[in-house]
Amino acid sequence: MKNPGRRSQVCYNPRMSKGLPKVLLVKYHDTNIRPIPDHAERTLQIFPSLGILYLAAVLREEGFPVEVLDANAENLSAQAFHQRVRDSQARIVGFTSMTAGWPSTIEGAGIVREALPEALVVVGGPQLSIHPELCLSFPQLDLGVCGDGEETLLEVARALAGGTSLEEIPGTVVKIDGEIRKNPERTWHRDIDRYPFPAVDLLDWNLYRALTVQTPFYTMVTTRGCPFKCRFCSQIYAGNTVRFRSPENVVDEIELYVRKHGAREIVFFDETFTLNKARVMRICQLIRERGLVFRFDMRTRVDSLDEEMVLALREAGGQRVHFGIESGAQEILDRMGKQTTVDQVRTAVSLCKKHGFSTRGYFMIGYLGETPQTYAETLKVARELDLDWASFSITTPLPQTHLFDEARDLGLVDEGFWRDYTLLQSPRLQFPIIESEYWDEARLQKMLKRAYSSFYLRPRMVWRHLTGLRGWEGLRNLVGGVRVMLSLQR
Repeated sequence: MKNPGRRSQVCYNPRMSKGLPKVLLVKYHDTNIRPIPDHAERTLQIFPSLGILYLAAVLREEGFPVEVLDANAENLSAQAFHQRVRDSQARIVGFTSMTAGWPSTIEGAGIVREALPEALVVVGGPQLSIHPELCLSFPQLDLGVCGDGEETLLEVARALAGGTSLEEIPGTVVKIDGEIRKNPERTWHRDIDRYPFPAVDLLDWNLYRALTVQTPFYTMVTTRGCPFKCRFCSQIYAGNTVRFRSPENVVDEIELYVRKHGAREIVFFDETFTLNKARVMRICQLIRERGLVFRFDMRTRVDSLDEEMVLALREAGGQRVHFGIESGAQEILDRMGKQTTVDQVRTAVSLCKKHGFSTRGYFMIGYLGETPQTYAETLKVARELDLDWASFSITTPLPQTHLFDEARDLGLVDEGFWRDYTLLQSPRLQFPIIESEYWDEARLQKMLKRAYSSFYLRPRMVWRHLTGLRGWEGLRNLVGGVRVMLSLQR
């Protein structure tokens, strides 16, 4: 086998395909950073990667043969993944990677290098956009794609097909004579209607599931990015701005899934679905005018919807609203830069429940400045809101965030943590937490378990879920939820 680090310049000739080079787009196994075992995590949810389906659609539209392989959804072993990659005979193999999945991505890229030594191995996604040069230092990888990947990967594929140099393509990180170079960024397109719909037909959607979501279901994004500046979040991979698809374009995609694929439910993964009221009202109007019958769930902020919008969403098929509440203590919300209040939280949740929405809240514990009192306030608010579901997580100071910078300046996290993590040099490949005078990591894990049990093991909540059972799917959701709760208590 040839040395994985053999290439001195980024210029290849297509030898493995007589026509256009085949592209294999991969979602490798996720790295589980939640406090539950892998089998319980898989019970909760398995969603496809919309990012690689958008890439597949653009490449296919230009005539390139494309295959999508979701090793995580198929639960492939390393050996099975190796065989599938080798059988593909792809000339380009592309990975997408979140920060949490980076160690797994490098593992998968190593398998690809063994299976297809001559393939061009490309990586994109948020992790690459945050640490481009560090990510590309691995010999398993040949080229990185920063930001939106549609035009960039298409240009890479065209260059490979024509046997021309890949060294100066905008939006890439390349290796030239042993040196890593980041090329100029590619211009962000404001018009994202320009992209074809994701190539959903390249996946077996029976592999995907989520508790409480009806099948068959499909996932969508109608915006890219987020305009808010929460201190624990980074939007560098999306250009630190927000771009909208037109209502007509959004509903065209919905209609495709409902009419052609029989979708019963659509899950919108926009950071904040209800950012623009006029746009949301138009989407709801078009859904009704076209007679599309399905249900959907969405994510939003407590300050980004009103009663008129809630009514329109409900009439169009809205079923479930996910709120990023984060904390029940106003002083913590202020420190997070959420620009929301606890009163707004109560109003928004109450409004949605009033009109028949199922409500879900997401909370962080152990944020900077958290005390036993603010922690207790969060648990109290979570219970008082009468949410149908709640999710709790231990705060993580992610890279390229104000939170990380603040925690670093206070000496609470090591300045080089994310560098070492990206290079797989950390003593343990787990995310950092913020310890304080009140708790260490072990104590935070106990607090997390207590948060879940205090919310879900109340007689009222148990009774609600027992009496809300509807057929086989309801029973499946209940059993799945019980399995997850039991795993949390171990």
